[in-house]
Amino acid sequence: MFYVYEWFIKETNEVIYVGKGCGRRYKVTKHNKFFNDMIKRFECDSRIIKEFATEKDAFDYEYERVKELKAVGQCVCNIYDGGSGGVVAWWTEERKQWYSEHNAMKSQSQRDRMSEQNPMKNENIAKKVGQKHRKPVIINGKRYEGVTFAAKELNVADQTIVAWCRQGYDGNGNPCRYEGEEQKEIPLIKKLHPKATTPKPVIIDGIRFETVKDGANYIGIDASALIRAIKSNKLCRGHNCKYDNQQPSHTNTDKSSVEGSTTNG
Repeated sequence: MFYVYEWFIKETNEVIYVGKGCGRRYKVTKHNKFFNDMIKRFECDSRIIKEFATEKDAFDYEYERVKELKAVGQCVCNIYDGGSGGVVAWWTEERKQWYSEHNAMKSQSQRDRMSEQNPMKNENIAKKVGQKHRKPVIINGKRYEGVTFAAKELNVADQTIVAWCRQGYDGNGNPCRYEGEEQKEIPLIKKLHPKATTPKPVIIDGIRFETVKDGANYIGIDASALIRAIKSNKLCRGHNCKYDNQQPSHTNTDKSSVEGSTTNG
């Protein structure tokens, strides 16, 4: 069974996103950067609005539903269907004023919910994160007083430094580690060709994503499933996918579709 679902702002019932799927797809909370921003700003929920026997029927209804809602200023997180403006156009002065007056965070229950979900409330996690950030790091032979100091000087995010130290090398194949920890072995390919694994941009239904991971999040599947679909020149959950500048070996008339596992729930 396939269905069409929608995500909406609970307080106003405004629909922000429409999709099609099966199983628990309607509960997936990773779609695109606009959607991710909206569900962080507002308390949202999802619902199945119509069920179908075939994926094609669900796809057709999804397309019409998106057009219908975009015509009245909703469904702003669906990038395709010729939509323009997106969340920026939707976020008018009138809406800013309304949501300021009805800010969910002014509700004690909402503040309590956000506080309870904060991982830093866990003493063990907070202590571990704090220790890691304060611990000196060695990057390409240079010592920095901590993660934040290194990130600021190298103009990258704190989490980038953490990732470098975890894997043992930076984006150029230079050694990275926390002070006092043993340097991990750097793969030979990284030493010889530090940019060998530079992410490939992908095109999904005409939309360009800088990395396979970004494209996979947009569809709501694992990156490995998207790569399989691109390499086999098949649809991926009903989406046309390819690497940027890739010339398909044949026209994609194959109706089979790589499903893959979802990235969330």
